[in-house]
Amino acid sequence: MGIAGKILIVDDEEDALENCRRILSRVPYDCVATSNPGQAMALLEREHPGLVLTDLRMPKMDGIEVLTAAKRVDPAVQVVLLTAHATIETAVTSMRYGAFDYITKPFTGEELLQVVRRAFDAEAGGQATATIRSASVAARPSSSGSSGGIQIVGSSASMKAVLALADRVAPTDSNVLVYGESGTGKEMLARYIHKASRRTERALIPVDCVSLNDSLLESELFGHEKGAFTGAHIAKPGLFEVAHGGTIFLDEVSGMSPNLQARLLRVLQERQVRRVGGTKFTHVDVRVIAASNQNLEDLCRQGTFREDLYYRLNVIPIALPPLRVREGDILLLANEFVTRFVHRVRPEAGSVPMIDPSAADVLMRYPWPGNVRELQNIMERAAVLVDGHTVMSAHLPDRLLAGVQPNAVLTEAASFKQAKQQAVETFERNFLMDLLKRNDGHMSRAAREAGVDRKTIERMVKKHGLRGAF
Repeated sequence: MGIAGKILIVDDEEDALENCRRILSRVPYDCVATSNPGQAMALLEREHPGLVLTDLRMPKMDGIEVLTAAKRVDPAVQVVLLTAHATIETAVTSMRYGAFDYITKPFTGEELLQVVRRAFDAEAGGQATATIRSASVAARPSSSGSSGGIQIVGSSASMKAVLALADRVAPTDSNVLVYGESGTGKEMLARYIHKASRRTERALIPVDCVSLNDSLLESELFGHEKGAFTGAHIAKPGLFEVAHGGTIFLDEVSGMSPNLQARLLRVLQERQVRRVGGTKFTHVDVRVIAASNQNLEDLCRQGTFREDLYYRLNVIPIALPPLRVREGDILLLANEFVTRFVHRVRPEAGSVPMIDPSAADVLMRYPWPGNVRELQNIMERAAVLVDGHTVMSAHLPDRLLAGVQPNAVLTEAASFKQAKQQAVETFERNFLMDLLKRNDGHMSRAAREAGVDRKTIERMVKKHGLRGAF
């Protein structure tokens, strides 16, 4: 465990090192600095810092390599990347490797102090190592529950069933396979399970299996020895080694090539990894949570996914429902997101805007092809545009207004009673249509799934004019 208040600074530019030292000298932090990234490993093992500040682009050893080395020495250490080339790719890459945050050069003294304070607060509070800036499912602190401090927002029956299963699975070491459309929150569910597990003190390492080509993904997962291929100037542990004692999250595992599927299967069977270009096998104790937006069983039948690997991963399958069938959760999530983003973009705001009935009706009727991630982006936009106390339909993108039925939008002057009645009818119709689609129009099966009698379903079908529609 790193020493609270001790910081290791790694930057090949002496001026940048001195700037960080000067800023951090204002507060009682114990700083150790080096302009030689190669010395970082020795300093990590000798000094046991609680926080590492490292430049991203350096010769011979970049910031990501420093990050993975730091996590290898102490999975609980917080790492903040310093970069003059911040992009969306920078953010995603740094977070996927377990960085706490990144800060863009040039930065002010207050900006650096703020991120340092947050990093040490997170370490003291036992929060997850990585701070995901664009989580697929809203999460907020929770004082109770087995989720270990992560609460997934949702009160629908479908999400309650998902979380009940996740709570039962979390204390075990069984592999989990999470299914769901893009944007439904598969990674956040993985973090929820990890935080409620006995591995919570160790790292959760997320890996995007489709963003890298075969050779790079193989090197990232299993590591490589020095000289294993062109550009391999130093030996590098793989993410399975970094995740030892913790959890590895394999996102979109269906994107793996047959060769990598075979290597992954061997790791799952033997609990050992061999680095690219190496001969030594290293034991790893890692729980695997995999995710896919495709049906792996279908891919097995098509011959594009190994059946034996599928059975290894699919010990506990969990299906995340799309947002359009999460009855009651859309407005709950919308309010959560607008609260979060208003506090971020206008911290001086004393109150959080309400969502007008007309806007709420549009949100309820829209089919949400991008799921929770799309809703999050929409509410961030609304938080930026709203200049009063109410989010109106005018603050929503045109594509949302075009994506609902022509008469879906209420007038701004609609009464609360009218808005409520139309919102209920909208929800009832959409819920019924999704229910019948899932059950191929079979009303008895639909009634059993919904927990009502068949006559109730027949009455609703007649009310909404859906007879013969399925």
